[in-house]
Amino acid sequence: MRWIFRGIGLILILAVVAIAAFFLVPADKIAALVEEQFEASTGRALSISGDVRPGLWPEIGVNTGAVTIANPEWAGEAPMIEAEGISAGVDWTGLFGGDIRITGVELLKPTIRLKLDEAGRGNWELATGSDPSPTEGTATADDAAPTRIALDNARISDGTVIFESPGAAPITLSGIDATITLPDYDGPLALELTANSNGEAIAADLTLDGLSQFLAGTPVATRLDAKIGSGSVAFEGQSGLTPLVANGQINANLPGLSGLTRAAGAGEAALPKGLGQDAIAVAGALAFEGESLGLSGANITLDSNSLSGDIAVGLGGARPKLTANLSGGPLDLSGLGGDAPSSESTAGSGWSTAPIDVSGLGAIDAEIQLTAQAITLPDSKLGRTSLGITLDDRRLVTSIRELLAYDGQVQGQIVVNGRGGLSASTDLSGSAIAISRLFAELLDFDKLVALGDMQIKILTSGNSMNALMNGMNGDGRFRFGAGELLGLDLVGMVRNLDPSLIGNGKSTIFDEITGTFRIVDGVVINENLEMLAPLLTATGAGQIGLGGQTLNYRIVPKILDGDGDGISVPVLVTGTWAAPKFRLDIEGLIDEKAQAEIDKAKAEAEAKAKAKVEEKVQEKLGLQAGESVEDKAKGKLEDELKKGLKSLFD
Repeated sequence: MRWIFRGIGLILILAVVAIAAFFLVPADKIAALVEEQFEASTGRALSISGDVRPGLWPEIGVNTGAVTIANPEWAGEAPMIEAEGISAGVDWTGLFGGDIRITGVELLKPTIRLKLDEAGRGNWELATGSDPSPTEGTATADDAAPTRIALDNARISDGTVIFESPGAAPITLSGIDATITLPDYDGPLALELTANSNGEAIAADLTLDGLSQFLAGTPVATRLDAKIGSGSVAFEGQSGLTPLVANGQINANLPGLSGLTRAAGAGEAALPKGLGQDAIAVAGALAFEGESLGLSGANITLDSNSLSGDIAVGLGGARPKLTANLSGGPLDLSGLGGDAPSSESTAGSGWSTAPIDVSGLGAIDAEIQLTAQAITLPDSKLGRTSLGITLDDRRLVTSIRELLAYDGQVQGQIVVNGRGGLSASTDLSGSAIAISRLFAELLDFDKLVALGDMQIKILTSGNSMNALMNGMNGDGRFRFGAGELLGLDLVGMVRNLDPSLIGNGKSTIFDEITGTFRIVDGVVINENLEMLAPLLTATGAGQIGLGGQTLNYRIVPKILDGDGDGISVPVLVTGTWAAPKFRLDIEGLIDEKAQAEIDKAKAEAEAKAKAKVEEKVQEKLGLQAGESVEDKAKGKLEDELKKGLKSLFD
């Protein structure tokens, strides 16, 4: 604001000096005097090219040629302000006491360069210069009241503003046409502006009720209506200058972020469908002061999704800190996948090796509480969801307090750590989950139809999906209730010794499957699978390669007969997830039978050898048939005791 009044002071100096020297002083002398007065007042060099042409009737007027105002040394050699000329008029009556009324001032084709340095210093901040000597007709410190200024009409025609800040692309507003009116120093200031930024039309209408109070640091009623392209932002409330504050109702409607980002010189911003790709609407109570920005009672619409709650942003730390408590109805995020290539792959093609960029985790810190009635994702639908999300220096923790998914409930925690590469951990438990849907969506495996309970803990690291899947380590357990194993008829395969009973239309009905597992370097290892079914029981052990999408598993089913015994033929499952191979393990069965015969023969031989030894012992000791060594020894001991006792009493 000091620049505004320094500028008005410049106009007054021009007018008064021009009139005083109308017939006496050459134009170049007038320009030199004005330049000297301006530099003394602002600390910046002013240059006026061409004549300074005064006018006396019906108002005091002055017109100049090209004008430039220098930048500070650190901001570069280009001037901070340059214009083709200044045209101004001042009411005669203000020169004889009372308020000064500027009837009109116009800045012709100005270019204004605004710049911030690394320390946040702006080139518009003025150095303290000595005050110019009082000019005849201007107010002095001895006056009873300060001179007050009114501005009927100030105009900028075809202007350009260039704003530069460290680490950001320059922002350029061109074709600026602006009008400022201040009918009374204590009354409202009105600004109307139109401009263009990178092809986006911009318009703003601003009113401050009470400029003098605003400049004195008292918040005043403020109204702003702005348009950026086809979007609009409206604010009504109070604002103050020192400190900079704004409190009031804000209402914004934008067709996505592209218009804003284009206007800011940041290119296109393609938000995902459902998160504001086509429409963003925000309404609520805005509170801004210093390094704190808040929006309470907010209603937020992102495409077809609606959220409500409170949002606060802290701007004083190393990164902005977002705090939010939001709730919403059904959220449709089915467009999140969009047309972008998936980081995952279909079974058989291997996991993607494309680098995963998590640098965005370092943009902000956050603490978010989110509750939704339902969430529709690209490949699944979640029921009622309650999440706690914390982001602290690139470490994202999602705590699942409630999640209805896959017909069951899920709880636990997921951590994504972007500090020094990418690592992730999962600690989840689920009950009554539709396993077929879960496996189909996460692993592209849909052969198991059942409801089940699961617990799993996983830790992994890597900068691609392939590295993450191959780097998994952890453990877990599972229990699947009654269901169906598709693509495999174990009963028929074992009963008929026919390994071809696989494919569509084949299945195995079961009552329960249980087991535990551990994960080592992307390989799931299970050694204790147990299956109960109406016609069979089965055990299983083997490995499932998560990283390589491979299978190497052995199932040993046993067909149940009436006496609980029956046929048992192992089944090998090998190959890949996309093309699993099933075959009867006849070789293994033969090996097992042979081993069983060997074990039986060995046992029989050991029994015969033991019997032969016992026979020799009996013969040597003179044992009777059926008499054991222990019985013989016991009898011998009793005889000796009797003899000893008899000798003692005799």
